[in-house]
Amino acid sequence: MSKRLTFALLLFIAVILHSSYQTRAQEILYKLGDRGPAGGWIFYDKGEMIGGWRYMEAAPEDHVSKVTWHNGNFIETGAIVSAMGTGRSNTEKIIKALGDGNYAAKICSDYRGGGKSDWFLPSKIDLLTMYMNLHKKGIGRFAGSIYWSSTEHSAKFAWLQNFGNSEQIIYNKNYYELVRAIRSF
Repeated sequence: MSKRLTFALLLFIAVILHSSYQTRAQEILYKLGDRGPAGGWIFYDKGEMIGGWRYMEAAPEDHVSKVTWHNGNFIETGAIVSAMGTGRSNTEKIIKALGDGNYAAKICSDYRGGGKSDWFLPSKIDLLTMYMNLHKKGIGRFAGSIYWSSTEHSAKFAWLQNFGNSEQIIYNKNYYELVRAIRSF
């Protein structure tokens, strides 16, 4: 066999092996409570890749002691959806309306845990699912306290999840509460 043919054959085999490796790496199956690719905790699996994601992971720990939901401006941001996986769109709406500052959605969006830049503030259903699938099972080092969601109730109020008793409540956006970012992949 000529050197060119041998080289071409070896190159072809290398490409096939690399392609096979990449496909298997993308097919990693996670269980609830596993560590995700960014080092967080897997808390949701919708069963298949739909809409660009299958899993959701919570950051490995809380980000700051406590912060407000907003940056001092009582305005409606339009972040009113609460369904599973809608935290990302809520977070984008909040930041677009409020801009810079040290508030819940901005802190989550700015988080770079695990080298990832796609973190966001969870919706109220995302938070309830984290409570049920992680906290109640002793996974994730959550405080038995209150966490902000990205789901807005009105110009003055937003939804929270109580990790002490599972209640979802509406609080004044001025209150200082805990924040835990999430991401979908």
